[in-house]
Amino acid sequence: MKLDQLTVDNNEEGLDVFYISFGDLMVILCVFFVMLLTMSKIDIGSFEKVKSVMTGSTENTLVELAGSLKEIIEGTPGIPGATVQLAKDGVRVDLDTGVLFSPGSAIIKKAALKSFEPLLKKIRTTDYLIDIEGHSDDVPFYRYNDGEIETNWSLSGKRASSVILHLNKLGFSSRRLRAVGYAHTRPIVDVRGKKESQLEKARSRNRRVSLLIR
Repeated sequence: MKLDQLTVDNNEEGLDVFYISFGDLMVILCVFFVMLLTMSKIDIGSFEKVKSVMTGSTENTLVELAGSLKEIIEGTPGIPGATVQLAKDGVRVDLDTGVLFSPGSAIIKKAALKSFEPLLKKIRTTDYLIDIEGHSDDVPFYRYNDGEIETNWSLSGKRASSVILHLNKLGFSSRRLRAVGYAHTRPIVDVRGKKESQLEKARSRNRRVSLLIR
């Protein structure tokens, strides 16, 4: 009887140890999944900024890419109508549509293609995904052309698509590219309260094609 009782006590003690270990494992897994969920909400640009600070190196990061693209844009001969910044969602390269397109057109000017090629070839050497975003100003655009209604929305989308076609010709994989037309909904400069030259300058900045490298 005592032997049986001792066996039962040992089994219960073994189960207690198992349940405690299993409970610890579940807590660790829950913490792990919470960390994964939290990390998934961190923008890639912000993450790589932190990564470069923690490792002390910017090699093969968006931080390094942003610096390289800035050198190309601001160097000699440079690229007029282009700016670059490391944003929270990736590296954003803004291209002035006044340099790329004629007013109301989605056909890229041949002269502009050559000047932008050093910039685009550098981006091609990376493996990042690229969103090509078309942006217009706030002036309503409405045109009936060959049975098709064109607006700021369609024009911004067509311009983004034109840039994608050119990137394909330069050797970019279509799997890396996505075209988005935002029309006037995401201005860089708020035009409210601005008049005459200030207003036109603000609208000029808002008319752009952006390459979001992420």
